Amino acid sequence: MNRYIITISAIAGLIIIIGALARDMHTERRDKQRAILERITLSAQQTTEAFAVATQNIQPGDSAKRLHAFYEDVRRAYKACEPLIEYLDPGTVTAHMNGAPLPKLDPKSTFIEVLEPEGLQVIDELLFEDDVMSVEQITLLRDRADRLSTVMRYAASLLRAAPWTDRMMLESVRTGVLRITAMGITGFDRPASAPKLADNIPALETLRDILATYGPWCQVASTQKILAEALSHIDAAIGEMRTPFDECDRVELIRTALDPLYEDVARLQTALQIEFADEVGNGLVVVNPRGTSMFADDVFNPYATTGMTAASHSPEMVELGRLLFFDPVLSSTGERACASCHQPELAFTDGRKTSLALGKTKSIQRNAPTLINSVYARRFFYDLRALRLNDVISHVVTHVDEFGSSLLEMVGRLRDSDEYMQRFERAFNVKGPEAIDATHVGLAIGAYVATLRSFNSRIDRYLRGEAVQISTSERRGMNLFMGKAVCATCHFPPTFAGYVPPAFVESESEILGVPMRVDTANARPDSDVGRAAGIRREHSEIYRHSFKTPTVRNVELTAPYFHNGAYQNLEQVVDFYARGGGKGIGWDVPYQTLPFDNLDLTADDRRDIIAFMRALTDTTGLTKRPTRLPKMRSSTARRTIGGDY
Repeated sequence: MNRYIITISAIAGLIIIIGALARDMHTERRDKQRAILERITLSAQQTTEAFAVATQNIQPGDSAKRLHAFYEDVRRAYKACEPLIEYLDPGTVTAHMNGAPLPKLDPKSTFIEVLEPEGLQVIDELLFEDDVMSVEQITLLRDRADRLSTVMRYAASLLRAAPWTDRMMLESVRTGVLRITAMGITGFDRPASAPKLADNIPALETLRDILATYGPWCQVASTQKILAEALSHIDAAIGEMRTPFDECDRVELIRTALDPLYEDVARLQTALQIEFADEVGNGLVVVNPRGTSMFADDVFNPYATTGMTAASHSPEMVELGRLLFFDPVLSSTGERACASCHQPELAFTDGRKTSLALGKTKSIQRNAPTLINSVYARRFFYDLRALRLNDVISHVVTHVDEFGSSLLEMVGRLRDSDEYMQRFERAFNVKGPEAIDATHVGLAIGAYVATLRSFNSRIDRYLRGEAVQISTSERRGMNLFMGKAVCATCHFPPTFAGYVPPAFVESESEILGVPMRVDTANARPDSDVGRAAGIRREHSEIYRHSFKTPTVRNVELTAPYFHNGAYQNLEQVVDFYARGGGKGIGWDVPYQTLPFDNLDLTADDRRDIIAFMRALTDTTGLTKRPTRLPKMRSSTARRTIGGDY
């Protein structure tokens, strides 16, 4: 008996010792992480304040080069903090620190109030567009430098005061990897100065320092191996960042270092039994915290923009949505379905310059964009007028030239079908006529559209490290797309659309200066004002002729191009971009967001960029049509699956 008492006491003592050691390791890790935070935030504050002081000493007529060294110091210091700041407060980064140098509307105002851009990219343009600085430039520079210094103090206090947990630390590392992959290696951060891959080194060093603090906690050999692989991938990425900008093989950088690092961190989090974001709170997580690749269709939570959860998107709801999508009963004439303009064989577009209107006597203003991966967005339609995927159907049903109906009439027609009634009841767990309403129709179609996801092209599979091959032309094309040709500064990977990384809470629109037809000498500007005629609070000049940035995935199948179908092939599109858009062909395009300098792309460059875009094609498993439509009680009229046009 005494022997058992001694054994139990020994076990209890061992548990106490293990607990104490764990607490000691935890405290040591926290101390190291706090030291990292203090070092990088102090550096960011000091360099930003020094830059602000230096701007006070420059005089009209002085060379901007006097401030270049200060500016580079600020960039390096900021970059060391960026993964952590972007994780905690992406809105501050976009609006005040390192967002695109474009005016935006104040989201907090009930009026149409324009906010002028600020942050590092505005300063970049001021310092590098003209060597000799004017009074106006100096005044603006001083103001932006002071603002940056103020916001950096805020960011530093935020980083120091945040209740950092191990989950948050590892999530910030993943945020950093995503940001470097989607923006850091594309030249996005430097709109006027020469892009430098080395800008990413301070961020990678911060990620390495954070991960290294978990070394003492990795007691098991398998966990030690994961951490060692992660640190090795960071070192490999740092080495590649010392390559000249135009010589970097971004394809291999992603395949062999950045994407494996993204997976390493998720594996480490699992091995250390640290909770994931989807286990904390009830909010919808946009970026899948368990995803193992940035180029797989589970990198995002596809339900974040539908207003529903994965559990509520049942197979019954998806199948109901598919039937509704192909059923012309939603339109007033019984001839047009969603699939009339979004045909599966054309990557859910219709191949028309602009889509045919109801009645077939004219066309509507714009063409039908692809629905594949459309769920990966925060706003919908070319003019961004819909805020939820499931809101789209109400706009289409009530548009006089699309479905020409009302929501009440649409619901009445659907209630005339016993089969539809049963399907709605099963999908929404509601009995009786109330099961069919406009909200449920939108949710069901949204559930179906959310399944139209394509992240399995050869490019995706190669970047994930799978045993597939890409051609030399496709490889070179992707490197150009994400480098010299600056395509990826608007068509961000991994969606290759305007879904803005790394937080993915914004969908961008761009002003390109698209003409009515392909004619660089005598072309006329398109009169469609786009976003400026969308939701009322965005009726502003800064959005005049601004249109949602579409994906280039499956672009091989979606001709003609742009909202008005003015360009018939990809060769014409690349030529338009290479010339610098509307400004590049000689027009006055206020607020054009496309760089209007000539890109000097050779014939080989253009061919390779197109080869890369074509290699992003994948519609496997997405084109299945229903074999029949539900019967109606009171109508014997034949309904064509997918509509008559």
